[in-house]
Amino acid sequence: MSRIQIWAIARTPWQRRGLAVLAGAAATLAHAPFQFVPAYAAALVVLVWLLDAAARRERPLVSAFAAGWFFGLGHLSTGLYWVSSAFLVDSDAWGPLWGIPAALALAGGLALLWGFGCALAMMFWTDGMRRLPVFAACVFISEWLRGHLFGGLPWLLPGYVWTPGEPISQLASVIGIYGLSLLTLLAAIAPATVADGQSGAGRRLVPMLVAGLAMGMAWGWGAQRLAHAAIDPPGAQPIVRVTDSGMSQAEKWAPHSDQEWRVLRRYLDASGPPGRGRAAIVIWPEGAIPALNFFMLENPDFMDAVGRGLGDRALVLGLSRREMGEDALLYFNSAAVIDGVSGMARVSQTYDKNRLVPFGEFIPLWSLVSSLNIAPLQRIGAGFEAGNRPTRLVVPEAPAAVVLICYEAIFPGMVPRGDERPGWIISVTNDAWFGDLSWFTGPWQHYAMARYRSIEEGLPMARAASGGVSAIIDSYGRAVRSTQRQGGFAEAQIPPALAETLMARYGNFFVLALLVMVAGLRFFPPGRVARG
Repeated sequence: MSRIQIWAIARTPWQRRGLAVLAGAAATLAHAPFQFVPAYAAALVVLVWLLDAAARRERPLVSAFAAGWFFGLGHLSTGLYWVSSAFLVDSDAWGPLWGIPAALALAGGLALLWGFGCALAMMFWTDGMRRLPVFAACVFISEWLRGHLFGGLPWLLPGYVWTPGEPISQLASVIGIYGLSLLTLLAAIAPATVADGQSGAGRRLVPMLVAGLAMGMAWGWGAQRLAHAAIDPPGAQPIVRVTDSGMSQAEKWAPHSDQEWRVLRRYLDASGPPGRGRAAIVIWPEGAIPALNFFMLENPDFMDAVGRGLGDRALVLGLSRREMGEDALLYFNSAAVIDGVSGMARVSQTYDKNRLVPFGEFIPLWSLVSSLNIAPLQRIGAGFEAGNRPTRLVVPEAPAAVVLICYEAIFPGMVPRGDERPGWIISVTNDAWFGDLSWFTGPWQHYAMARYRSIEEGLPMARAASGGVSAIIDSYGRAVRSTQRQGGFAEAQIPPALAETLMARYGNFFVLALLVMVAGLRFFPPGRVARG
């Protein structure tokens, strides 16, 4: 054993757990807005060394699970702390301190999967470099599960450490964010072999050299892909304006009798006057108009005012709507396409959000929660109903589009494919729940993840974010125009779509093949393998 491994084994259990928490917290520095990738590599190397120590304990599986859980707790609590800001919006109902235990409980629950991944890795642990693919494959499985179980929360996936729109991020067009995450895990832990005392210096450096070569080739391929793309390509695509009212969540829901009209004026100001602006299409964020005194689509006077403000432009916006079900009113978090024709507003199509946020937009076990008098964040009965998966929407003077509402933009594969493939993506989101852009990392993380959907699908995106970053994004994940100013807007021509990417055409086929290859490295070359 090396001195590092001997030192790790000599630590008390709580010293090792504290080290795991610190390493997990350091890993968060690799995600937006920091994108300091070396921190992620250093953190994972520490975790591998902690697993080396766990392999020599009396109960290695328990020790490995503990190392993984404490690492995940440090990583996810520092990466998801912004969840607490949502509880400050309605502090009268929740109290100002509810957000802290809620964020810690979420991090602790999700960290169970980090513990599971490390315990699974311990079942196949070895000495030497073969433990690297074991770690990468098992932690990848746990991260895939985190993105799918119970609705999924694929936030802070390893692949997101690469800035979207830069060369390495372009691999997502072939293997998606999950495939990029697997490669990132494998490359990041390559330096762990420097502590392999039983190996010669040359053998210890081989994984780092291979990882450096592989990532260099990935960077070169991505740079070549970007070199053939213009940031402002010519064409006849329409000009789109994405806007933000500039209001915080609390300001938007202020209890005034004319609150909907106050908010409307802010959006119309940001949208510019009809007939003078260049934009043919205006996009407002998720839940743009609060349903405080009435629902927008049910008020003809309000819709007339929207039409006069639009002129002949088309509007795509997020809103809350309701309809009568068999036994009760049903509520939906929706998006609508409104045609502005000579000042007359006409709702041409609507889309109801398919993936809802647990406890934010619907309340599991509502009968129990309601009896305890616990208020849901959305304050709309038991919450919203889920709609069907996204489909193409017809937007006047533009290619067919698909709308992803907030949470949906963090999930790969939501965009229709094949004959139903749209020409662009519209993302409407309310990032004001995630805290102020100046102090909270949540809006920046969400923005980075949304840009990866453009890379995976080869489609441009228009993103309207209340309290976040609104932008026009090209098919390579690069921001053509963006604004971080409250009450501001970003305006640009819709960039062209690319031919269907390999990720869009074949889905996760290449991801599965990559996982089999990486896991198979545990048994290559054939021969006796020493267990840890």
